[in-house]
Amino acid sequence: MSNLNNQILALAGVLQSATLVDQLASSGSCDTKGSSASLASILSTSTKVEEVFDAQSQLSIGMKALRIALGKQTKSIQTVVFYALSLINLEKKLMKNPALLDTITTEINALNKQDFFEITHGNSIARLGELYKNTLGELNPRIMVKGEQTYLSNTRTANHIRALLLSGIRAVSLWKSQGGKTWHLIVNKRKMLAAIDTLDKPIYLVED
Repeated sequence: MSNLNNQILALAGVLQSATLVDQLASSGSCDTKGSSASLASILSTSTKVEEVFDAQSQLSIGMKALRIALGKQTKSIQTVVFYALSLINLEKKLMKNPALLDTITTEINALNKQDFFEITHGNSIARLGELYKNTLGELNPRIMVKGEQTYLSNTRTANHIRALLLSGIRAVSLWKSQGGKTWHLIVNKRKMLAAIDTLDKPIYLVED
């Protein structure tokens, strides 16, 4: 897979996390499959996109959002794009704070060693949510999530949102490890959209 394709898939991971956060904040629920894939990516220490996300289908939400964001209908997902750009800026600040990065890495390693709760279990999500709150949530400017107060004030939903923001940071890190740069989003729009069209083509299996 080309480097550009890897960048696109990783960036789709960022947009997917942002989209799921927006879904939770506005409706109290989000796509289950997409959430599972994004949360699972937090535990991966690989820098290879295909190892972090087992299948491209796991990024369908992110790919759709990325296509819209790079196209002419960006305003339709303005909040999602805001979250994505905020995650990119937050990851940059994290990389300048080794102590905070060590804290996050240590906790994720501890989660990796547990075998009694799946990453999608409420306890795991709560633990990830607390990790985000006590580390990245302390960096300014904080990511201000917009939505219905009924959902934002719900502890389970708030933890889920924070855990997905953490998965967004993981995706940003993956994107940058593939050579992703913020200016690419402006200069390489056409090239990226063409690559998305190629990646997003359905594969048909023909039986003998």
